[in-house]
Amino acid sequence: MVEAAIADQHGRFGWGSLIRCTVERFDSNKGEWVGSGGMIDQFMATTFGQTIAIGCATKFLGALPPETKLVIMFGLGAGGSYVATARNAFEKARPGAWHTVNEVAYSDGKITVVHVEHFASQGANIPNWLGETEHQRARLGLLARSAVATVHQTC
Repeated sequence: MVEAAIADQHGRFGWGSLIRCTVERFDSNKGEWVGSGGMIDQFMATTFGQTIAIGCATKFLGALPPETKLVIMFGLGAGGSYVATARNAFEKARPGAWHTVNEVAYSDGKITVVHVEHFASQGANIPNWLGETEHQRARLGLLARSAVATVHQTC
């Protein structure tokens, strides 16, 4: 069912990736290609990374259709680092009155962006986020659900 929704170019949902989780770049000092070492936040810590990410965000997220109310971002980052970095990209791509909804969500009044655990997370991250175990990450799952419910109520 998910695959069919992704493949449907005229469907209700749009799909994309801001930046792949690990980005490689050529390190001229080492003379080799090296990974960014992790999530987009580490890539965007560089001037080059910021230029790429902000450019992509501006091109593809800057002028979303007015029907778009909710954007789900896969990934939280350590201590919310990916949430903060992605928010920075959204704010630069879509200047406006951004505000914090909660620890995993933010909005400009037109769209709300909600970060969820990445579906490809390994280990216990998904069960912890879903609240299947007693873990502090379950709180983030509840915050995400709350933010989505708030958007759903206003649509």
